[in-house]
Amino acid sequence: MTYPDILGVIPAYNPDETLLRLVKELRGHFPLVVVNDGSDSGLQFERLIGTEGVTLLTHDTNRGKGAALKTAFRHALDQYPDNIGVLTLDADGQHLPLDVFRIAQRLREQPESLALGVRSFTGGIPLRSRFGNLLTQWVMRVFTGIRISDTQTGLRGIPTSALPALLDIPFNRYEFETEMLCAMKESDFAFEEVPIQTVYLNANQGSHFHPILDSLRVYWVLLRHMLAGVASVVVDFAAYLVALTLSGHILSSVYVGRLSSLLINFLLVKHFAFRSRSRGARQFLLYLIQVLGMAFVTAYVVRMAESLLGIAPAYSKIPVDILMYPINFTIQRVLTFRAAPSDESPGHRRRDAD
Repeated sequence: MTYPDILGVIPAYNPDETLLRLVKELRGHFPLVVVNDGSDSGLQFERLIGTEGVTLLTHDTNRGKGAALKTAFRHALDQYPDNIGVLTLDADGQHLPLDVFRIAQRLREQPESLALGVRSFTGGIPLRSRFGNLLTQWVMRVFTGIRISDTQTGLRGIPTSALPALLDIPFNRYEFETEMLCAMKESDFAFEEVPIQTVYLNANQGSHFHPILDSLRVYWVLLRHMLAGVASVVVDFAAYLVALTLSGHILSSVYVGRLSSLLINFLLVKHFAFRSRSRGARQFLLYLIQVLGMAFVTAYVVRMAESLLGIAPAYSKIPVDILMYPINFTIQRVLTFRAAPSDESPGHRRRDAD
C-alpha cells in the first residue's frame, strides 16, 4: 500500500527510538515530514537526516504540538499543493501501521472529509485517558454539537482544502486539535470515524500531555463560549438594575440591559467565542432579531415568576438568564454565527451534495 498523494506528518518532542521504528515502517508508503518541536536532544532526529522520503523540520524552541502541526501544514501547502491531504500521527507508538493505512485509505475515498482514527477506550486503558475522553466528548457535544467518540485522537486524515483555515487557528498546543474539530465543523466538513486499535505503551508514559494544564487548555477552547456570555451579563445586569430602579418597568428595563450590552456581546461572541469570519452585517441583523425576541421571552418569564411565585424581578433575572442560556447558545451556534456558503475560505472546496 503506497500513498504518494498523502503526506504523513509526525510532530515530535523528546522522542525515544519508537520514532525511528515508526518512520522505518511508514517511509516506503508515504512521503513523511517529521517536526522536531524544540527537543532537548537531537539524537533521534540526527539519525533521520538523509533518510529517503523523510523531511525533517525543526523548531529552535518548544512551541507546542499545534505549532508543530502548523509548520508541517505550511510545508504541505508549499511543497505538495496538489496532494489529497495530510495524515497526522503521534510519535509515541500509539498508532499501528495497519491503522495508519486505513485512515489514509478513508481519506483517499472521502477527500473532503476529516478521517479520524477512533479508539475504543475499553480494557486496560489508563484511567486518566478514559475519563478525559468521556468528559471531553460530553463537553464537545453540549457546547459545539460535535458528536464523535474520540475527540483527542492524534491519528487524522485532513484534506488539503482544510489546511488554510487550520493555519489561522491562534492556539499552538494541545488545544489546537480541539480547535481543529470546531473549525472544520464550522466549514461544513464531514467527519469520518474509523475504528483503530487502542495502544498505550507503559501506561502512556511516553505522552507529553499534562493531565491538568493541557486539559485546561483543551477546555478553554470550549469554555470561552461561556466567558463571553458572563462578561456581557455583567454589563446587561448592571444596566437592567439601573433602569429598573429609575422606571420600575420590567420590560423596558430588560430592553435597556440587552441594548446596553448588545455591541460588546456581539463582538465577543463573534470574534472570541465562535471566531466567525462571516459577514458582520448579516450576522448582526440575525443577532439583533434573536436578542429582541429572547428579551421579550425573558421579560415574560420574570413577570410570571413575580406574579406566581412572588419573586422580585431584581432576584429572578439572573436565574432566568441561566435557564435561557442553552437556548441562546444553540440559536447562535446553528443559525446566527453559522458560516454562510458564500463566506467559505478560499482553500475550502465544498463537497457536492449527495
